[in-house]
Amino acid sequence: MKHPTRTALALAGCVTVLAACSTEDPNASGGGGGADGDVRTGSGVTDDTITVGILTDLSGPFSATASTQAAVMQAYWQQANADGGVCGRTVEVDVQDHGYDPQRAVSLYRSMAPEVAAFQQILGSPINAAVNPLALEDDLYVGGVGWASVSLDFPNVQVPGTTYSVEAANAIDYLVDEQGLAEGDKVGVVYFVGDYGSDSLAGARHAAEDHGLEIVPQEITPRDTDLSAQASALQQEGVSAVILAAAPAQVASLAGVLGAQGTDVPIIGHAPEWTGSLLETPAGPTLLDNFYLVSSSAPYSADVPGAQQAVEGYRAADPDGAESWEVPLAWGEAILLRTALENACEAGDLTPGGIVAGMQETTDLDTDGLFAGTLDYGEPGEPPTRTVYLSRPDDTLPGGMRLETTLEGPNAQSYSFD
Repeated sequence: MKHPTRTALALAGCVTVLAACSTEDPNASGGGGGADGDVRTGSGVTDDTITVGILTDLSGPFSATASTQAAVMQAYWQQANADGGVCGRTVEVDVQDHGYDPQRAVSLYRSMAPEVAAFQQILGSPINAAVNPLALEDDLYVGGVGWASVSLDFPNVQVPGTTYSVEAANAIDYLVDEQGLAEGDKVGVVYFVGDYGSDSLAGARHAAEDHGLEIVPQEITPRDTDLSAQASALQQEGVSAVILAAAPAQVASLAGVLGAQGTDVPIIGHAPEWTGSLLETPAGPTLLDNFYLVSSSAPYSADVPGAQQAVEGYRAADPDGAESWEVPLAWGEAILLRTALENACEAGDLTPGGIVAGMQETTDLDTDGLFAGTLDYGEPGEPPTRTVYLSRPDDTLPGGMRLETTLEGPNAQSYSFD
């Protein structure tokens, strides 16, 4: 028996939220009448539907990016259902808003977990810190978690690409190989303390030690939106480049101040700190000249089949939606979950544990360029790839970013997660 349909959350510019529940026991093992008539099922799976959850931030500090990602994922599953669904079933999406409150997220997780087969996304580092251990206990698949290395500690969590640490190690290798940095040069690392920024710092330090570079760390918090002091400190230290692990507000401030000071050095950042609107700020000229982005997923305008399909699919559902890096990312994350579901169906086990196993059986996955390199989730505790994209700002392109090349440097390869 199904519960009544949940109330859809209103998302500006988004397709309608599909919401359904199942009262099946999470540990159920009876036949579910799957595509081949012999599939074990558990929570969130009926004879006709598979319900997946999105636990995200629709009313807090990341509401804009979260709303875009949720809408893209819903557009993907709407298209997948039109093409026949998964394992003979329609995939339904239950979206809930935690407002970036870990306590609220835990409460929502507990109410959703018995009703979903997997979590398509659980957004936010503090949210993941609170919820991922619970999902591990429940043997529930979790996707859409970002790129912090700590996620590798959870074998039920699917990291969409590589980690911030590997991205930063690739950045240092690139600075040496392509930008001419040499032994004794200094690299500033301006970073949020926590799973995001500290991970980036660790990767940068690993590669810098190998190349004989000196790291000049500058800790900041999300409340620090005027980075004049940090920019001045980096100028006084005579840095030859900067790695930034923060948010768009910090990018605008640091690049703007460095440009005003005449500090003409490369600035390399990660995906969460980019938005095309940065090019409309006073920092725009400096960003066009000096900014580089290392990321696991392709930018919005990337000339690769996967990104083009993502944009076309999202545009069909929401013609006025955001033109941002979240579009290829969220589309790719939905493909990752679909692959895990299809593997589980083929194995005849659509229980939560069967879906986690389906994720772990995903090896040598080619996403047509949505993610850099092929993805291999067969070794728990290791990222599925160590290849990243390098992109540059371009104010003539939607999303403001141009894909340049892929990187996989020696220190990205040697970075250890032990």
